[in-house]
Amino acid sequence: MRIGEICKQAGVSRDTVRYYEKMGLLDKATQPHLTNTYKRYSALSLQRIRLIVHAKALGFTLAEIREVIEVWDSPSFGTAQKIACLQAKLNELDEKSRALSALRAGLLNALDKVGGECVEPDIVM
Repeated sequence: MRIGEICKQAGVSRDTVRYYEKMGLLDKATQPHLTNTYKRYSALSLQRIRLIVHAKALGFTLAEIREVIEVWDSPSFGTAQKIACLQAKLNELDEKSRALSALRAGLLNALDKVGGECVEPDIVM
């Protein structure tokens, strides 16, 4: 598919696709006809863009996303290394999830106290 189609299906701009390609997050698009500048993007590229958009919405940086993609795509990583790297990333996710849960509990606590005193009786200074 050409860039306009992949942009429409992924919900991103042409500049975004070009940027992801430049950063190495996407495979280089093929240029089947040397007589024009049209590039062809694969279904894998579309899937990868959707993954990137989703991961960014969850707070991942492009550098973090690139790490996971490099591990997945790297022929020099054996199966055990890929599993270890991806498991480490999952552990990071679990830690972030726990931190977000604690933050959420704190915000709910603050919400309950809106309009009242903001003093915690258990806290000694």
